[in-house]
Amino acid sequence: MKTIKLFNMALLCLAITLVSCSDGEDGADGATGPAGVAGADGADGADGADGADGLACWDLNGNGIGDPEEDLNDDGNFDALDCQGADGADGADGADGANGTDGVDGNANVQEFAFNLDVFFNYSLLTLDLNNIVNEPQNYAYLFYIDHNNGLRYSMPGHLNNNAVYARVFTDLSIGELTIRFHNVSDDSNAVIPGGEYTQVIVVAIELSNGAKSSENIMTELKAAGVDTSDYNEVAAYFGLN
Repeated sequence: MKTIKLFNMALLCLAITLVSCSDGEDGADGATGPAGVAGADGADGADGADGADGLACWDLNGNGIGDPEEDLNDDGNFDALDCQGADGADGADGADGANGTDGVDGNANVQEFAFNLDVFFNYSLLTLDLNNIVNEPQNYAYLFYIDHNNGLRYSMPGHLNNNAVYARVFTDLSIGELTIRFHNVSDDSNAVIPGGEYTQVIVVAIELSNGAKSSENIMTELKAAGVDTSDYNEVAAYFGLN
């Protein structure tokens, strides 16, 4: 019995000693442990909807199909070359300034002609003879415009008054024939033009320097000069017409 009491006293002293140690000054913090493993990536979001395709510049009626009439250069392809009108000629030579350079060579033979439309009534197609205005029509590039009775002048090929009708232009220069076809924008059907709505067709004929230049060359030169061939006033100012 005395032995048990002595043993209990020893345990009590040990407990008191441990409590005294724990109540002392705190020890320094330990080092930070290593970073945990990165979590898995979240799921990708859904792709957005594709935007609607735009219209090609050659697609005059907006139906997304290459119609024969839209192959304006008759090369069997429907591309940007069918979006170009006839090329214009170079401007006149510029005067030399101090350390300046000469301007681009001009084409002296640029002519303007008007076909009167008063004789046509309720038409969907016009056929005009270029031989009536120039000799050897194949030696010229052409720009075409049409006058509305409201006083506005529209470029062809292209959309006309109120954008309800558009015109397509075809030339067979081997026989000197110009054909203009009119279509409704809404369904590409033939548009019937009442007599008197359009008053005249304007043709600007640009000689190809005795075959030394092509229509494409002239168009490139006009663009380089900043001339918008769909704007008759810019063309007229550039060539000094009227």
